[in-house]
Amino acid sequence: MFRRLLAGTLLAVSILAPALAAEDVGARPVFAVVDVTDPLDDRIYDYLESVIADPTVAAVILKIDSPAMASGDPTQLFAAILEAPRPVVAWVGPDPAVAHGGAAALLNLAHVGAAAPGVELGHLEPTVVTGDVAVPFRGDHGDPEQALASAERLRRSSVEVGADPIPGYVDLVVPTLGQLVVGLDGREVTVAGKPFVFSTATTITDEEGTTATVPTVEVRFHKPGLWTRFLRLAARPETSFFFLVAGLAVAVFEFYAAGVGISAAVAAVSLFLAGYGLSILPVRPWAVALVAAATLLYVWDFQRNDLGLRSALATAGLVVAGVAWTDAAPQFGPNPWVVLVVVVGTALFYGMALTTVARSRLSTPTIGREHLVGRPGRAVTPLDPEGIVEIDGARWRARTHRSASFAEGDPVEVLAVDGVVLEVGPPLAKG
Repeated sequence: MFRRLLAGTLLAVSILAPALAAEDVGARPVFAVVDVTDPLDDRIYDYLESVIADPTVAAVILKIDSPAMASGDPTQLFAAILEAPRPVVAWVGPDPAVAHGGAAALLNLAHVGAAAPGVELGHLEPTVVTGDVAVPFRGDHGDPEQALASAERLRRSSVEVGADPIPGYVDLVVPTLGQLVVGLDGREVTVAGKPFVFSTATTITDEEGTTATVPTVEVRFHKPGLWTRFLRLAARPETSFFFLVAGLAVAVFEFYAAGVGISAAVAAVSLFLAGYGLSILPVRPWAVALVAAATLLYVWDFQRNDLGLRSALATAGLVVAGVAWTDAAPQFGPNPWVVLVVVVGTALFYGMALTTVARSRLSTPTIGREHLVGRPGRAVTPLDPEGIVEIDGARWRARTHRSASFAEGDPVEVLAVDGVVLEVGPPLAKG
């Protein structure tokens, strides 16, 4: 009898214990933390709205490090924050985070605005760099007159957050996210027309009498879907510039050095990401045209096997295009050091890597090339005056100095060899 009772008790405990543990964990309020980074667009606005509307979370913390709202219409996001059924906290941090334009306005719209000491916020206008969007103003962050004075000060300039709050925008100055969660404890706000008091921490005392404040809420970090994160790789000015320059360079490499394969896929992905960046950022059209012109100049010199003045002009053009890539000052702009690395890498690619690979691709396995003089072949591409020919089954870069051009498939004959470039002409009649 005792054994049956013991077995039944153990079985009941094994069944109920996981459920009780799950209930205990689930009883802790969940605070969703969302990273708000890089220039913002419609995809991020929609994602933030979905998190704010999530009924499984007790509060939402927007962890901001964004230089601006670059494009799109954030009106619905603003309304979602103001009408949120749960408290929304906006925190700019950690140092050296920034918040400009509409990203900085989120501090005022949220129920609680916070920032880490040392971060920069301001330049409230324009709210969206590429659009004319009005942002509502929340006047319940302390004294309304002081809040309006802060808004006027931040409208066309930026400030570095110190130890003191900024009325209307920064209610708490805390250096870390953990301290923010604990610091919210006991703060009262109005949510959906009703008073709400944060209960986020408790004080515990150990056996030695030492007290410590610990959070009582569960913090969960939320991220957008993989597709959005993939597209957002090109959301910064310097990355969109990089993807465009790299995509064009790899496309040139594919044309001259390899068949359709991995490099073609890399070029397609890079240009696709560049296109997304161009669609959401205020990119100057003439800068895009300058990148295309620089690519043509590099290819022109490469075709002539003479990397000189045109390549130097192309490099200078890339520097100018990269530094002036976006028209969004003073809120944000490209990182000049990243631009410099991209330009130097591109110049080395055209000057060394592409030439080396093309030589190995468009050459014969025979040592020495003088034996090619007099050999017949055919034009693989039109020669006017430069192109690709095939001699004894191997492809070569070639040029013709004759007035007549060659169409694809026309017979040619090698007249001379200049490095890795063949000089060709019409086949000579054999006497």
